[in-house]
Amino acid sequence: MNNLEQTNNTALFTVDEAAERLRVSRWMIYRMMRSNELKSVTIASRRLVASDDLIEFINKHKGGFYEQT
Repeated sequence: MNNLEQTNNTALFTVDEAAERLRVSRWMIYRMMRSNELKSVTIASRRLVASDDLIEFINKHKGGFYEQT
């Protein structure tokens, strides 16, 4: 485990991975990012979604019943 992994357990997902986890299309993910409904991180030209932001999105839309394990 490197120093970055030790200080922050947040995983970064590609748009396709985030779409798979939320069971929506990649275009829906881009739409949610554009409307600021889903936060993202841009590194170089890649848009990534942090696992914390996926959990926050789910909590916002499900009443907070989903918890990170």
